[in-house]
Amino acid sequence: MQTEGRPLRLLLVEDDADIAAGIGDYLGVHGVEVDFAYTATQARSHLQERAFDLVVLDVNLPGEDGLSLCRSLKHESGLRSPVLFLTARGALADKLVAFEAGAVDYMVKPFAPAELLARARAIIAHAPASGGAQLRVGAYVLELQGHLLVRGDVSLLLQATGFALLRRLMEASPGCVSREDLCSLLWEDGPPGSDPLRMHVYQLRQQLARSFGQPLIDTVRGVGYRFVAEAGDGATA
Repeated sequence: MQTEGRPLRLLLVEDDADIAAGIGDYLGVHGVEVDFAYTATQARSHLQERAFDLVVLDVNLPGEDGLSLCRSLKHESGLRSPVLFLTARGALADKLVAFEAGAVDYMVKPFAPAELLARARAIIAHAPASGGAQLRVGAYVLELQGHLLVRGDVSLLLQATGFALLRRLMEASPGCVSREDLCSLLWEDGPPGSDPLRMHVYQLRQQLARSFGQPLIDTVRGVGYRFVAEAGDGATA
């Protein structure tokens, strides 16, 4: 689910390293962030670590094939990211099976990278209308349109500043976001006062702890902050 202010993030699951590199180079030149997976296991690992706007998935993968992987991700793991299939099979029956597995689009090899880019952008542009954009980290889902953080049956409505901070931290999870980046996000001309970021992070932690039983934001000393789906050991502002 691409959002204004950051590039489209795409997970390319393709076992042919040369094909993957060619696609990745083209998309990268056009401003797309591409992560690579060469097996179903690697794809699952990437999807657990961060959110993607689109998953581009080859049908013929070693071990578990792309169709089985897509079914599992969509119907068992609750994957919200749209899936576009790449395959050498172009028969109608093959396309119907792919759509049944959960794909929103289907491209037959060989194809022009420019067409893949155009289709990817079109899919992302329509993703919010098809159910709402989300970020997922572990058991936590951030509804980008409703400004809700949800875990199971518990939800928290976030105000503008808290939402902006949490969204940036979840986008970077499990990585860390520097204090400088967060200040630039909130205050274009520099933060007012002595240390308003510390205050906003503290307030957000208190809200999260009241709703979910843990503050969810850890301090990386000397660097910044990170979102953690489990209780951390450094959650001090």
